[in-house]
Amino acid sequence: MKIHLNLNWPYVIGLLLFLVIMETQASITAYLDRDQVSEGESVHLTIEAEGQISTMPNTDTLNKDFDVMGVASGSRVNIINGRVNASTTWNISLIPKRSGELTIPSLRINGKQTPALALRVNEASESLSSDATTPVFIETEVDKMDPYVQGMVLYTMRVFYTVNLANASLSDPQADNALIHRMGEDRNYSEVRNGVTYQVVERQYAIFPQTSGELVLAAPILDAQIPESTSQRDYLFNRMMMQTRPMRLRGDPYQLSVQPRPDQNGSAHWLPAESVELTETWEPAQGELTVSEPLTRIITIKASSMTGEQLPDLQFPELEGFKIYPDRTQPKTHNLPNNVSGEKTLRLAYLPAQAGTFTLPSVTLNWWDTESDQQRVATLPERVVEVKPAKNRQHMSTQLAPFPGMNELTQPAPSNKIEGDSFLTPQSGGDMAPLLKTSQTVWFWVSLVFAVLWLLTLGLWWRNRRAPINREEQGIDQAKPENTNKARKQFLSACNKNDPKLARQALLNWAAINWPKSPPAGLDELALRLNNEEAGAALNELDRVLYQDKSASWDGQKLAQAIKLLPDQTIDSNKEIKLPDLYVRS
Repeated sequence: MKIHLNLNWPYVIGLLLFLVIMETQASITAYLDRDQVSEGESVHLTIEAEGQISTMPNTDTLNKDFDVMGVASGSRVNIINGRVNASTTWNISLIPKRSGELTIPSLRINGKQTPALALRVNEASESLSSDATTPVFIETEVDKMDPYVQGMVLYTMRVFYTVNLANASLSDPQADNALIHRMGEDRNYSEVRNGVTYQVVERQYAIFPQTSGELVLAAPILDAQIPESTSQRDYLFNRMMMQTRPMRLRGDPYQLSVQPRPDQNGSAHWLPAESVELTETWEPAQGELTVSEPLTRIITIKASSMTGEQLPDLQFPELEGFKIYPDRTQPKTHNLPNNVSGEKTLRLAYLPAQAGTFTLPSVTLNWWDTESDQQRVATLPERVVEVKPAKNRQHMSTQLAPFPGMNELTQPAPSNKIEGDSFLTPQSGGDMAPLLKTSQTVWFWVSLVFAVLWLLTLGLWWRNRRAPINREEQGIDQAKPENTNKARKQFLSACNKNDPKLARQALLNWAAINWPKSPPAGLDELALRLNNEEAGAALNELDRVLYQDKSASWDGQKLAQAIKLLPDQTIDSNKEIKLPDLYVRS
């Protein structure tokens, strides 16, 4: 099937020529939707040209004084009674970068120039001081212009508005070489300015310059959509056909002069703050200490106008008679009204290595008072502690002296000589010799009886040490195989669960069953008895996890492989056990 098109070719060619002529000879017009705006408000530039033009306008010349928020284009062709009308429209949304009398330069489109247009941009303060009101404005402020390096600057931004803001976003302050901390959530309240009630959004930041010299805080930017002004009086219609326009506001930039650290501050730490406080607690708070039982010291540093991350990690030198295991620090930052407070907690485990009296050193922390502009010192007092020997060591010592007064009984009896009239004065002139002789005789027989009893006791004690111990007769059944196997299984189970605390307890219980007469007081003594390098390293790792880094993970398989069996429990009772330095007897 063939289709025949009857076209009036002269008419078609004429139409095409007309469109080409219209595009090449099109006139261009440009206009603004308003010639006066408040600072931050947008203005629409509309460009219209006759004919269909595909070229987009070059807006680079607008970037000097304006932010180009978007460009939209459209074309239209009307044919009425054989007459063709074609036009192209460009709609450009602009936001002024500054206030004052601005000029929108001419734009070149398809060889044609648009006319230049004038625009007046009012400052927000001018609008507030006049009868007219601006729907939105922004305020920024800082509490000091010359802070110390690493000192706090309070930076506040406030957005005032009387219209609904859609898709609003407020940028954070920007600065090189500065730590910027946002302080809590936004505050919302209302405030009256020049008789107009504004809704206010307030946001605060703590800024800490990290280098001395000039510091520039860039102006924050508020982007939002605000309702479009309209002359339509129908409220319902306005609600349904609400139009919005973009808006961009800038706060005030600031240039701070950051002061360096003062020369008179010779401390290792530089803490410019409003206040610094040192506190501590002890666990246990009171009571006697025993060898191998840890003493925990919890030190807390609190500083106003500083973050927790800025506070230092205190260093603690080695202390004779103790092993020191510092734990990880825990910094925190608290947001306060118009301020921040930093806090850092340090935990130290003091593990006594020997008995005696020791002085735990004081702690000092130098800081700079930014209020009075002078150096101050926060201190913690020293503490004197007395460490007692381990309980099992005391028990072994008492075996060597069954009676508390044994040494006194071995000394000669004290003399009962009477000098002058201080002891007894005769009532008559009778002879004192018989009375003195009787007294000396009584003391002689008493001393003899005690000496015999002491010799008998010493002989029985010596025989008991030489004779083998019948555990069944004494009711001691700790070393039975079933008890030993049970304790060993508990130890291996704790290792499989990777529970360091339970593994230590189960291991010492197993060792106490294996050495019932002299159980090891701690892991160090157990490592000495095992006399195995691999086991010693595994026990040292367990000790570190328990007292130094409690949050670290622990693999119990290494310890379980190193200690599968304990050595033979037979011990020469006559041979004194050589103790490590951790258990040196005083």
